[in-house]
Amino acid sequence: MCGIFGFSLGKSLSFEEIIDVENDIKNFVNLSLVRGSDTFGISVNYDNKSFVYKTNTNPRKAIKETAYRKFINMKLSDASKNNSFLNYFGQTRLVTNGTKFLYKNNQPITQKRITGLHNGIIFFNEEHKLNNSEKQNYESFDMKSDSLNFFEKLEKNIENSKLSSVECFVKFVNEIDGNFSIAFSDLKDQIILISSNCGSLFYFYDIKSKIFAYASEKKILLDFISKSNFFQKITSKENNINQIVNKSVLIKYTNNELIEIDNFNLNNNYNLSFKENKSYEIITDNQENLQRLQNLKKCTKCVLPETYPFISFNDEGVCNYCQNYKKQQFLGEDKLEDFLSFYRKNDSSNDCLMGLSGGRDSSYGLHILKTKFKMNPIAFTYDWGLTTDISRLNASIMCGKLGVEHIIRSADIEKKRRYVRQNIYAWLKDPHLGMLPIVQAGDKNFMEFGRTLCKELNVKFCVQATGYQLEQREFFLGFAGIYQELKDNQRMSSYSFSTKLKMFLWYSYRTLKNPSYINSALFDNFNGYISSFIKKENFLHLFKYIKWDEKKMSEVLENEYGWISDKSYGKNQWRMGDGQTAFNNFVYYQLAGFSEYDNFRSNQIREGLITRQEAIKFCNQDNNIRFETLKNFSEIIGFNLDEVLTKISSIPKIY
Repeated sequence: MCGIFGFSLGKSLSFEEIIDVENDIKNFVNLSLVRGSDTFGISVNYDNKSFVYKTNTNPRKAIKETAYRKFINMKLSDASKNNSFLNYFGQTRLVTNGTKFLYKNNQPITQKRITGLHNGIIFFNEEHKLNNSEKQNYESFDMKSDSLNFFEKLEKNIENSKLSSVECFVKFVNEIDGNFSIAFSDLKDQIILISSNCGSLFYFYDIKSKIFAYASEKKILLDFISKSNFFQKITSKENNINQIVNKSVLIKYTNNELIEIDNFNLNNNYNLSFKENKSYEIITDNQENLQRLQNLKKCTKCVLPETYPFISFNDEGVCNYCQNYKKQQFLGEDKLEDFLSFYRKNDSSNDCLMGLSGGRDSSYGLHILKTKFKMNPIAFTYDWGLTTDISRLNASIMCGKLGVEHIIRSADIEKKRRYVRQNIYAWLKDPHLGMLPIVQAGDKNFMEFGRTLCKELNVKFCVQATGYQLEQREFFLGFAGIYQELKDNQRMSSYSFSTKLKMFLWYSYRTLKNPSYINSALFDNFNGYISSFIKKENFLHLFKYIKWDEKKMSEVLENEYGWISDKSYGKNQWRMGDGQTAFNNFVYYQLAGFSEYDNFRSNQIREGLITRQEAIKFCNQDNNIRFETLKNFSEIIGFNLDEVLTKISSIPKIY
């Protein structure tokens, strides 16, 4: 279970005592780790404001991070300067339900006026009585934790009642099953309340000094007191420690007066009428992170931020990528017909090869090739271990309805997945965004199989549903310190010699700098580079000829074929056939404040397909963390998702 701890000084904090408080918090964290080490969070209260810092990393590591040290020192210094009464409470969490990667699940839980901690597992009476078929999936990534659910309902009850928060709480706890140990502050009523129905909460209160402290175990509290300078002059320390079972202990902000309340026998003898103070505020570190993201300077025409490699802005705030952009000039259907007619066979024999991932673009490309241009393609899929189930279903649907032969070439999937796992863990040893594409280096062999199959099947060319500028992503090379101007989404093999040389030298340097890359995946990584950038390919890129029309494509596929969208990808189905996409975009967005989707939407703006306001709205949706997809990716590749995402979240941001 989780470790809850808290302290209230009962007087204003002197400047000299700041170090003592910082050390006390560190001691509380280290002592509480035995009860949980998945996440850490703390709330510092003074001047009727609550400042919350929480992170999904190991608590011992969290308190050493620069962000935390800056947070705690700043808040304690402000409290000292303002001669404010100080209290704080925190938690080392053991995750039981509700993923730690949903910020709102982590503790302290913040509401409009309440900031709270909970240890235990709670069931609300009506939910506990549900039939098994109706119960929630407690393993779901979007599942609220029981703690979040509790404090949301408590706050709602308080806001809808004329009773004090204490009275609402005592009434509310009689409606729940399970065990709980709870601590929360109510800024409006200016109180701190701790309560337990199982005894996993102990408190110390000295009447003379008004010092108040509490923890989840008696030994933790005793060990804390023995190390803290604030308790040196207090005698009979152990005798002042009390266990809480089926009662609440209340501390008032104004004078640190303590009141004990029987949770099952609330009556009018308690002085629970508090002075209402409407001027209160809860501020979380997540709000500060969001503020940093929102404050990123962005192009006034597209949505690319200042963290995008090689970006610059003119006096009007327009980025150089928008200034230099030229709309795609499609070669046209007539030229496509001229090319295809030369190879088209009228005897129903196969006349071309078509790359089919099962994603939207390749599915529509197969439809166009077969129905409009009357070609007789053979479809091929290269399954390198990360082809999604939905894309396989879509490929089957398309080939079945169009009567197209479908050849699947599979890599040694167990080996490929091991390579991806090795590349991820190697990347985490020395994380650099320029090296992130190495995660998907293994998929580049699809080009080699396209060449090979053309020879085996005696067809003259291979069609790929690529070629439109919307998918060009300058930042892949940009993060490697290489500027390559991309026009018409040119073939990778057509990059300049100097660019290819710079790439080889840069990747070689990063590999030697981080020996973890020198593993069994090394040759496969190198082979991906050769297949993509060195060997020339003469595939026909369909969307160099015909206009890419997202709405039309979706309507045709869904209405005529029953093509299946991946709901986890939302409205934007681009790259839905690639299992690693959600992972890569999680990393880019976490560390750089943008992802492939911001790049994609910016290109849509430049092409005149959407407005900037629409792009901002779409990006907010696109950049939501795709937990279910990430979970599936981790299970396929074979790594611990919590471990990897925690490490990524703790990497310093570039914004």
